[in-house]
Amino acid sequence: MLGALRRSRDYRLFWAGSLLANLGLWIQTIALGWLIYDLTRKASWLGTVSFVGNAPTFVLGLLGGAIADRASRRAIMIVALLALASSATALATMAAFGQVTIWRVIGLAVMTGTANAVYAPAMHSSIPSLVQEDDLLEAISLNSVQFNLARAVGPALAGLLYGGIGPAGCFAINASGFLTLAFIVGRLHLPPRPVAAQPSLAHALREGMGYVRRHRVIGPAMLLAAVMSLFGFPYIIMMPALARDVLGLDATGLGWLMAAVGAGAVVGGLALALAGRFGHSPRVVPVGSVLFGLCAIGFEYVRTPTMMAGLLFALGILQTITIASMTTIIQASVRDGMRGRVMSMLTVIFFGFATLGGVIAGTIGDYVGVPRVLAAGGLVTAIAAALLARRATR
Repeated sequence: MLGALRRSRDYRLFWAGSLLANLGLWIQTIALGWLIYDLTRKASWLGTVSFVGNAPTFVLGLLGGAIADRASRRAIMIVALLALASSATALATMAAFGQVTIWRVIGLAVMTGTANAVYAPAMHSSIPSLVQEDDLLEAISLNSVQFNLARAVGPALAGLLYGGIGPAGCFAINASGFLTLAFIVGRLHLPPRPVAAQPSLAHALREGMGYVRRHRVIGPAMLLAAVMSLFGFPYIIMMPALARDVLGLDATGLGWLMAAVGAGAVVGGLALALAGRFGHSPRVVPVGSVLFGLCAIGFEYVRTPTMMAGLLFALGILQTITIASMTTIIQASVRDGMRGRVMSMLTVIFFGFATLGGVIAGTIGDYVGVPRVLAAGGLVTAIAAALLARRATR
């Protein structure tokens, strides 16, 4: 299962650099979420900050994919990573001098979201250039493993570090990770793109959306991703509220709960990689998405840290298996000239829709309780996934 890492020096470097950057990202995510909730004590602000940070994905996500299909993907990634490092540095400086306000956080979140909107499609589109064609499916699974390994370890580290180095130190670690990855991307051997006359960006965007809408595999996969992201994935954004108000935990407890999600995600990613062809069965996505929704209903009933950690572990497994399988199906089905645009649409769905769902869940959760809202989202996810799966088999 490690053939992609053994055979490709470039993919090995990129994988390691991405792991470091994602470790820093999750450390900052936990520290910032706790800081925001400490400042406001409202779940709606957790959703709002997350949504604002990903709002540029709605506006620029598809544009970023079109640019990735036209320009140097290396240059796009380096510029975006430097912008991410600058944002984290500014946040660290404000935290160190006690100048953090919710509106300043929102301003930096917009900057971060803009950089992510152009980085993600360029990154996803570059992976096929880093490995042999036979290693592509494995490389996608391993990329999911490194992201979720960071999601397992990063939150636990944040919980341990927060009390010692404070939020400023956590944000500085994140800045260092982005700078390291930018240096690595500069050393990758990405093949030159063929020079060809390019259509206008507007035409490229219309062409990409039409391609997805007509594609018999990619279109339904995108629709299912949208449902899961909007109704199922906001539980990650609501974790500070669950940890503090439902379970009575501190920042360290929040870190361990997030680590449970990440640990499950690592197990799911490794299981998918070890499963080989069986892991890429067309049944994996519909079954995984239905089970994910059913598990999320458990938020209404879980009230102890141990049970919550078990629930989050299961959700981490199912979420990773479903997303990785869905991404693999799309990557294997899309033609290279459309890859950047299609992957940017997937980025818009996974990040933009999830944060929109976070706004909805947080706003309603302030009145009826976050656990009840998350359970309702799980029920909607399970029903919608079952209906889509039934339609696909006709």
